[in-house]
Amino acid sequence: MRRGFCAPTRQADSASRSWNAAGARGNGNRRRFLHPRIFDLRFAILDWLNRKSKIGNRKSAMEIIRDLNPVHLDRPTVLTIGSFDGIHRGHQYLINRVVARAQEIGAASALVTLHPHPKVVLRPTSPLHYLSTIEERLDWLAPLGLDYVVVFPFSLETSQVRARDFVRPLVERLRLGEIFCGKDFALGYKREGNVEFLRALGRERGFAVTVVEPQAFDGQIVSSSRVRDLIAHGEMAAATRMLGRYPSVRGRVIEGDKRGRTLGFPTANLAVAERRLIPADGIYAVRVNIGAAWFGGAANIGIRPTFDKGQRLIEVFVLDFDGDLYDQVIEVQFVKRLRAEMKFDSVNALIEQMRRDVLTARAVLEGK
Repeated sequence: MRRGFCAPTRQADSASRSWNAAGARGNGNRRRFLHPRIFDLRFAILDWLNRKSKIGNRKSAMEIIRDLNPVHLDRPTVLTIGSFDGIHRGHQYLINRVVARAQEIGAASALVTLHPHPKVVLRPTSPLHYLSTIEERLDWLAPLGLDYVVVFPFSLETSQVRARDFVRPLVERLRLGEIFCGKDFALGYKREGNVEFLRALGRERGFAVTVVEPQAFDGQIVSSSRVRDLIAHGEMAAATRMLGRYPSVRGRVIEGDKRGRTLGFPTANLAVAERRLIPADGIYAVRVNIGAAWFGGAANIGIRPTFDKGQRLIEVFVLDFDGDLYDQVIEVQFVKRLRAEMKFDSVNALIEQMRRDVLTARAVLEGK
């Protein structure tokens, strides 16, 4: 089955022909569309890195460590510890400080990421949804200059580890020289390993502790919880500023009911990881990564109230693409929420609105 632009059905013929004419301008090489407006130089650089990268292809010297037992580094390490869900701009600032300090003193730079998130482990009924899977997190960390990322398997058992015992392998295996953290940071059983505890332990074990100030955008402290709230309410511009990139999801294209094809707008139906945060229901202008190429698109998130009010879905109509996407892993970046999901009185009214949505999405993506 093919996904993307195709000849419309009779039912959708006039609407789709109208879109074809509107989309035919500048029909040279349309496989890569103009990137949208960017907010500042730092975001431009991050966006460029993102556009150049291929999903799952971490072209970096960063080494991923999942077991510390065989590790014995030959130089001291400057590191930071946390969940780092979403790798937002606060995380990026902290990581930049770690990398710069390591380079300054000739040490290695490292990050310890806890996975799964402690809240999910300690409170399984928690409504927390992830901004990133562990694979997405590692991909986003790759271009930031770290030498090592340690994936720490957080569990009920490891949650009982005392702070001193948590730090011991960092000293013995990673040759811990300095920890960078926020002022409210704590690790170990009952969060006993706060900044004061770590500084005292550092005097004993020979490492320093540096506290990094929180970062703010739009007058608010950047945090994973704040970014989650913005995305959950469809506030893509504010979330983008805090992330330094567009909010996104990655998932596998699965078989759908082909309803979009009958309407003249075939869509890729996306299955995402459990507990992965999905933006608010509605219609979005999106960027879609397929293999090594980026395309524009329009995405619908919701229950399709015009038809059956069924399962919540992510459906993506990819602009200027003709190919088979079944079983492929793609990434969808949410650039702008265009409108809320609506129930229409007729299928023809829905088709006409879909045509307008696609035109609007194309204009947004071309910066118009």
